[in-house]
Amino acid sequence: LKGGEDRPWDLEYKAILPLLFPKADPYSHPVIGEEKHVRGATAEVIKRYYDQWYHPNNASLIIAGGFDPDAALPLVKKLFGPIPKADLPKRKEPVKAEPRTKPVRKEFESKFDVARLMIGYNTVRVGDADDYTLDIVDGLLSGGKTSRLYKRLVEGDELATDVSAENNAGRHPGWYAVSVEMLKGKDRKKAEAAAFEEIAKLADKPVSADELKRVQRRLIAAFLFGKESVHNFADLIAKSVTHADLEYVKTYLDRVLKVTPADVQRAAKALLDPNKAVVVWSVPADDPQPAGKEKQASAVFVNPDRKGGGANHPRPSRAGFTDKEEPTKSGAAGLDLTKAKRVVLKNGLTLLLLENRRLPIVYAEAVVTDVRLKEPADKSGVAALLGDVLEEGTDKHTGEQIADLIEAAGGVLSLSSSGGSVKVLTPDTDLGLGLLFGCLQNPAIPKEGLERKRAQLVSLIADIETQPQNRARLNLNAAVYGDHPFGRSAYGDKKVVEKLTAADLTAFHAAAFTPDATLVAVVGDFDADQMRTKIEGLTASWKPAGKAKDLLVVAPPKDGKPGEIIVSDPTAAQTHVYVGHLGVKRDHPDFYSLLVMDNVLGVGPGFTDRLSSTLRDRQGLAYTVTASITGNASDQPGLFVGYIGTFPDKYTWVREGFLKEVRRIRDEPATDAEVEDAKKYLLGSLPFLLTTNESVATMLLSVERYKLGPDYLGTFRSKVGAVTAADVQRVAKDHLDPKKLTISVVGPLGTDGKPLEKKDK
Repeated sequence: LKGGEDRPWDLEYKAILPLLFPKADPYSHPVIGEEKHVRGATAEVIKRYYDQWYHPNNASLIIAGGFDPDAALPLVKKLFGPIPKADLPKRKEPVKAEPRTKPVRKEFESKFDVARLMIGYNTVRVGDADDYTLDIVDGLLSGGKTSRLYKRLVEGDELATDVSAENNAGRHPGWYAVSVEMLKGKDRKKAEAAAFEEIAKLADKPVSADELKRVQRRLIAAFLFGKESVHNFADLIAKSVTHADLEYVKTYLDRVLKVTPADVQRAAKALLDPNKAVVVWSVPADDPQPAGKEKQASAVFVNPDRKGGGANHPRPSRAGFTDKEEPTKSGAAGLDLTKAKRVVLKNGLTLLLLENRRLPIVYAEAVVTDVRLKEPADKSGVAALLGDVLEEGTDKHTGEQIADLIEAAGGVLSLSSSGGSVKVLTPDTDLGLGLLFGCLQNPAIPKEGLERKRAQLVSLIADIETQPQNRARLNLNAAVYGDHPFGRSAYGDKKVVEKLTAADLTAFHAAAFTPDATLVAVVGDFDADQMRTKIEGLTASWKPAGKAKDLLVVAPPKDGKPGEIIVSDPTAAQTHVYVGHLGVKRDHPDFYSLLVMDNVLGVGPGFTDRLSSTLRDRQGLAYTVTASITGNASDQPGLFVGYIGTFPDKYTWVREGFLKEVRRIRDEPATDAEVEDAKKYLLGSLPFLLTTNESVATMLLSVERYKLGPDYLGTFRSKVGAVTAADVQRVAKDHLDPKKLTISVVGPLGTDGKPLEKKDK
């Protein structure tokens, strides 16, 4: 709960729920509850709740993947059939709120550097007719760069860095959210007015057939993309039957494809009435239009990766209808990597091709190696800014045309400082590949696009520097890596970014983005020989760097800067602690033994690792605690790094507890049971890492980049399988050194590590 308060969108989300829903409504607070709920939850309260609701006649079991249903059903009946059903209590009815006749507003002072706006409306249940229409509205308002809010607030008026809209229908009538992340110092009144104007246009005038078709196409593609992961597909079914019924997921696409412009207009008039809106602003203290100060209630939890603030009640469709999906570790057995074809083109580009005809999807990913290593220290941020402008136009298309083309096809194109990727349905393969390689080879860097992206990056850098967890990690990296490029922020230096020119970006692109430094993996529904021919044609004019000079990179200091770095942040809700020192490269012969050690010490499944079971479960000192030396190993030395978020008055206890576990894994052999459990998890979960085209492509790129060999999966199994308890202790002694650890802390502490005294409000 406290950790959530130190991430953007958490407090905005908490502030809006009780304004949308009456206090007695279960949707008036986050699912995880508030601090008073958690503190008041005795064992008796928890057990009573369990006894009321946890019964087979209140549960659904979903099985998806590679299995025989005829064989599975008897086993399910055998295992679950004997569990008796129970009389369930009467479910709570939705609590009807007094209808609003004018907007409700709340503003509070933000601890972060940019203002954030969240607008909410009360809406409908899952499965109601307007539920499907609101999913269409999502796409119209914030479905990519062609969406209305993005074109108006981000590209047009240049007031915001990001916008999102989300339909949060639930088992009870839910809510609709519109979120705007402002550019630093921009006019908040103008941004709010623009957001309401774009929402109002949906009610005032029917959307065009072409615009509606674009959104529907994106939903179809996203649905198929979601089916790649068996885990995501099972989750989609589970949420559907929990919030509605099985017919919901079976008929979803048919229902959204039947939504008409008249439906959108009617739903917008009825549900997105500006007089019924709830408006929440969080505003930095130095904003030119300062917010009124209001006391904040208890903390809440929201997924920090969801910029839109998160749904109070997850949408049944969200597992299948997201623009970008997280790699999953669950699903059917993965593809055989040994069947991938490796080709080095004449210009030096390395191409990895693996056919997978299970679904009509093609995924391509390009990695340009060593980009950060090539970035000069006096141009810190040139790589990040270049990555941002790659999508702003090419020699053939403007940025607007690129967005129109890929989004009309329902595809997802993503560019960054390290390359890019594209995911499309099979019929759109040529379109997707053409756009991806066009952006990588021939970025136009238009003046307007450059200035817009520069402003967004500067605003992002400033905001990140006010987020305590990010600050702690940046300080650790700087201390351990020194003048090595990894010691600098990947986003760059704000003052440098403000002065970068188009010529700087063009020169850096010519030096770093060359085909002989690029690896490309394509996985999906295609013929490998035809795909090779396509990509050869698309990259024929891409010239290699030629005989390049050896890349000279400042080596990280051998011993870093051991000791404590404490940054006092009175606004932080939690103390964020990073602990680390220099680690190993990916090709180190001890890598597999260190991987097992990591799982014993700090990244085991569930809460089985030593740090989690001790500091989290037994002592209750942290919600999140991790440690790993293999997680960021690459062709450059990674870090041994641990993270703990804890209470301000428990910092010294947590620090000593962490160091104690590091010393213990060095000084005492891990038990045979610990090592065997870690190995079983690593080997048993391996196929689950290869259940989507994206995850397979990422694996192929790693195998190529780190020269792991075509039979990497076989090597992984044999190397991990051979690790012993003695190996774990040996590598811990060799690679973990408590005396070399840097401890980087940001939180409401003094430089002595003691909590700051709370001032009377």
